[in-house]
Amino acid sequence: MSLRLKLILIIAPVFFLFWMVASYFSVFQLKDEINQAMDNRLLSTAKMVNNLILSNQNTSSKFGLEGVERFSDTGSTKGLACKVSLLNGEVIANSHPNELNLPDSLPSGFNTIAINDGEWRVYTLATKEHNVVIAERLSERHSIFIEIVLVSALPTLIAILVSFIIIWFALGHELKPLQLLKKAITDRSPNDLQPIRIAHKLVELTPLIESQNALFRKVESAIEREKSFTDNAAHELRTPLTGIISQLQVANITQGNSQKNAIKKSLYSATRLQSLVENLLLLARVENESVLGNVSAWNVDSELNSVFNELGIERDDVDTQIECNSNINCIPAFAFGMIIKNLIENARQHGETGYPISLVIQETNDTLTIKVQNFAQLTDKALEKMTQRFWRDSTARGTGLGLTIVEALVTKLRGSISFVYVRNQLSVCLEFATGEPSSSLDTL
Repeated sequence: MSLRLKLILIIAPVFFLFWMVASYFSVFQLKDEINQAMDNRLLSTAKMVNNLILSNQNTSSKFGLEGVERFSDTGSTKGLACKVSLLNGEVIANSHPNELNLPDSLPSGFNTIAINDGEWRVYTLATKEHNVVIAERLSERHSIFIEIVLVSALPTLIAILVSFIIIWFALGHELKPLQLLKKAITDRSPNDLQPIRIAHKLVELTPLIESQNALFRKVESAIEREKSFTDNAAHELRTPLTGIISQLQVANITQGNSQKNAIKKSLYSATRLQSLVENLLLLARVENESVLGNVSAWNVDSELNSVFNELGIERDDVDTQIECNSNINCIPAFAFGMIIKNLIENARQHGETGYPISLVIQETNDTLTIKVQNFAQLTDKALEKMTQRFWRDSTARGTGLGLTIVEALVTKLRGSISFVYVRNQLSVCLEFATGEPSSSLDTL
């Protein structure tokens, strides 16, 4: 169903209901006015007949009429009926003797009486010498009332119909920007992500267009990120593969120490390639919300020992301060291990050699804080792009995915991450809520 038709279907019943209510009161008022006008006609007619009788008093004792004289009963059954009688009940004149069989005596004024299964409205004018009765069928009044209502309602109905037609075309004109918006979206190519620009005056349409343009910007940004990710991933994968191939070719044509060095470099490139692939897979799985699950308690010291063993370092190589419960359940053990591993590995690869690396783990009533601190020479550009995928300083080692993975994990765990760089000292601070165990990353 179109919006224009739906609006018409909403407007029409409401408009028709208000018209019916207004017509209901108008019709009853009209009926009262018609009855009043008809009663006035009866009164005026009775007075007119009485005046005619009085003007003919000098011609006959019977007011110009013989006592046996009667009006013809073949007259019209419509209109007014008239009866003139003396005070003794003698009928002088009767326009409808067959229909107007009135009682001999009627009270003066207006009355409604039933005669031969029909109702009559009667007005009696009583004088000292005679009575003048003027009567009218109520069915005739009803017919006149119906005719007036139909005559007055017809123009109104036509006006309502014309109004709906005008409203239909007016809505079509006002809703034309929606059609233009629909055409602008359906007719554009899949690669066209330019903002929609439509001239319109509808206040309600502006947020729709703005939200659509915002969606286009997000899609364009996502596409650009995917392109950049593909280009960077291809470059990062090609570099160690090229190194492996080159060193294997060298090892194939050399002997002795040269061959051993070539094999050693090939193993290093293969290890780097393996680390890159693992980080790519880990990042993809972290960004997939389907890995969310429940959290079970785990031991901090045990997880730290596992991380240090995986990194091939001793626990004394990192200045560690633990100020929390031995068991933690606000984040999963897997996420904790990956965060610590990537932060320490990032500090070792990109920090100043010979300076200590510190790790602080603190827990309060509502917050778990993880802080890794090391010395490093960083530029403003480096601080700005630290969490960008595959970005690293030209002289730095690694894959450029460590802090990206950390940020993705923190985001999924609804935590916060901040970087503070003061006097060549970089502090990476992570905070997680400990109020209640939350849905987080399950063990991959």
